[in-house]
Amino acid sequence: MAFVKKMQTIILGALVLSLLACTAFAADAASPAAKAQKLPDTPKAPQVSRNTVVSISHDGLDDIGTQLVFRLKELFNKSSLFDLSAKDEKKMRLVIKTSSEFPTRPEMGSVYSVVWTFSSGENVLNHYLASESGIVTSANVAAAAEALAGRTDAAAAKYAYLFE
Repeated sequence: MAFVKKMQTIILGALVLSLLACTAFAADAASPAAKAQKLPDTPKAPQVSRNTVVSISHDGLDDIGTQLVFRLKELFNKSSLFDLSAKDEKKMRLVIKTSSEFPTRPEMGSVYSVVWTFSSGENVLNHYLASESGIVTSANVAAAAEALAGRTDAAAAKYAYLFE
């Protein structure tokens, strides 16, 4: 029962983040200034050599969720496809929320939610790109981090025109 409540909380959090991003996008598109700087909606073929600037923000105190985020940051730092940065520039932001799957047994696993957004600057609203939620255990932290890195690369390829 506690697991179901945790999953509902994580999924609800992801939905709220998604709705906020969509609402922000709609409000941004309705303003006259946004119409003058409207982003193109024409995806291009994936580029062979690209370097996507990414940043990660994590909310959660659980050990396994923290390991997942740390492993994902390690992968981004080692990869030539990504540049992990906190600078005010065009970048893909990963907002990650984690929580223990079972509060009485935190070593069993964690639930996570990831929302990918595009940010063209600190003073500009982010644009929603994708989201995902799942369960991670200490046995599959590395595989889950690699899967999230792959999903990040796929989103970067799909929305590469935003970074031009």
